[in-house]
Amino acid sequence: MAEKVVVTGGSGRAGEYIIAEMAANGYDVYNIDAVAPRPGSASNAAHFWRIDVTDYGEVLNALTGADAVIHMAAIPAPNTDPEHKLFRINMMANWNVLEAAEVHGIERICMASSINAVGAGWGQKLYMPDYLPVDEDHPTHVEDAYSQSKWLGEQMADAFVRRRPGKVQIANMRFHALWDPATAERHLESGDKTSTGGRQPMGFWSWVGRHDAARACRLSIEKEFGGHEAFFINATDTTLEIPTMDAIESEFPGVEIREPITGFNSPLSVAKGEKLLDWIPVESWREGTVREPEPNEGKPAPYQAQWTR
Repeated sequence: MAEKVVVTGGSGRAGEYIIAEMAANGYDVYNIDAVAPRPGSASNAAHFWRIDVTDYGEVLNALTGADAVIHMAAIPAPNTDPEHKLFRINMMANWNVLEAAEVHGIERICMASSINAVGAGWGQKLYMPDYLPVDEDHPTHVEDAYSQSKWLGEQMADAFVRRRPGKVQIANMRFHALWDPATAERHLESGDKTSTGGRQPMGFWSWVGRHDAARACRLSIEKEFGGHEAFFINATDTTLEIPTMDAIESEFPGVEIREPITGFNSPLSVAKGEKLLDWIPVESWREGTVREPEPNEGKPAPYQAQWTR
């Protein structure tokens, strides 16, 4: 098991949950970020180094002695910065982390990808999937710079694995929405959740809890799968209160259904994460509480007592 883990962007909305997860499981965690963690944040469980992830020398120095790196630092959405700036920062950050990891011989790397790696979410028109449920083999239809940075980040990981065959393992986590408990609570208490239209189909009515996402990151550096793999990291259920197939028939008529999608199950498959990482999402907004997880490797998961009404 890796001991020293560096989390880039550890002060961010996913980073503090990842740091809490790693620290609770005995890791020595370092947060490298341009922004210090806020007071009271779980990110304060890590050592903090202020660095610019687009500066290769700073990243190289920060990764010294690390056994694994969880790379979350990036511009997290396409609606706050010009596309050329977003693309430059996200791509340089990916390259710097992967190159520094190679120089230091770091064998376990987890990276923040996104559902947008397949082009869903931010395109100019409704994303029409080739088939459902969407899995990691689905082709990409990216358009915008943010989605390109996520897709090309995955391609970059493939390239770095080819440079070190058999010596490095990289997971790209296709996160979706990253809800904290307060967000889930607000959604539970919001109004009508039967409308399927607008831009909602762009994200397949899906989401993920941040505790589940953090646990997936930890498992990605603990489990053996070899090479580079992308994983959809999302909840098993949708954000809707109507059966998923009703929503699909409304918004994606005629799309090939390769496997049954029953009840409120998400049209995004998490079967690969379960198979390779032993990761099963347990968070649900529907009852306002986390479904009780099984003990993880003989010890309770750190999120077990949270998110109660």
